[in-house]
Amino acid sequence: MRRACSTDGGSYAEQVTSTRARVAIAVTAVVLAGGTVPAAATRTVPTSVSAAPVTTVRAATALTREWRARAPATLVLGRSVQGRQIVAVRRGASAAPYVVLVVGQMHGSEPGGRDVVAELRRIAAPGGVQLWTITSMNPDGARAGTRRNARGVDLNRNFPHQWRPSYTNRVYYPGRRASSEPETRAMTTFLDRLRPDLIVSLHQAYRSVDVGNAKTRAWATRIARAFGLPTLTVPCRGPCSGTMTGWFNTVFTGHAVTVELPGRVSGALARAYARGTIRVAAALVPRTPAPPRPTTPAPAPPIPTPTPVAPSPEPSATAALSASPSGSPSGSTAPADTPTSDGPSATAPTP
Repeated sequence: MRRACSTDGGSYAEQVTSTRARVAIAVTAVVLAGGTVPAAATRTVPTSVSAAPVTTVRAATALTREWRARAPATLVLGRSVQGRQIVAVRRGASAAPYVVLVVGQMHGSEPGGRDVVAELRRIAAPGGVQLWTITSMNPDGARAGTRRNARGVDLNRNFPHQWRPSYTNRVYYPGRRASSEPETRAMTTFLDRLRPDLIVSLHQAYRSVDVGNAKTRAWATRIARAFGLPTLTVPCRGPCSGTMTGWFNTVFTGHAVTVELPGRVSGALARAYARGTIRVAAALVPRTPAPPRPTTPAPAPPIPTPTPVAPSPEPSATAALSASPSGSPSGSTAPADTPTSDGPSATAPTP
């Protein structure tokens, strides 16, 4: 059963607005009373059109984890301008503590990532990881084969961080305002609720992984190795503002990386990229440390105590003579005063 993830600014937005109002009233009361405002209350909240630096950093909370656990495995995030569904699918346990999201397509003229997502949905997620995939966040553009959505907006210039109304080419038109498009609002709402540890955003066709953001460079390098792609600071044609990865990396503690696939993605490449994604996702889970080795040497074995042996008694003459049939101890030479088979010795007594 699919559930809709509200994106129309209804009850969710009203709750956020109400909370901000209560915080503002509390802060004002503290200031008027001559008190000190806690640092947490002075953090700025990003607005849809402000180009000022955003200082709020949102991490996963108990509410985030509760939402993840209750979310269905197939979730309708919202609808496009023309009413097509934007759907996210989860692989892995809903209680898994680590979350990866792969966005197969943002621009309708870049279809290669859709095949990678199709392959990922055939592979089990690593243990401890929720693997979410979105085939396309721009289904209207995918249907028309165009970069922009049905209203002619480049969705990767429409996100609410450093959004600018200017553009150098109509193909990069950022929209009338930040988050003006239903596709953008669906994604921002979903990402705020999911708060993934890692986003892999697939594009074409620079055949590289973007390392332009210092925050995400380590993960970008790891992805590049797993995909067999070079690293590069991927250029923006025109102002590089209002992008999804720029917004996410500024607002959240997770990491969002742009991956530029080749111009043509064969079935073999799609499978290789899917396996590479699984390896990267598995790297999120800390390895169980090996048991520590003993630091002190093992004690030496005890030296055995010798057991005293009683001295053997001297054998009697009778015992000595009876030790062998010949009348002398076996294996010994008869003493000089012992009779031999040749007859009595000169000292032997006469019968």
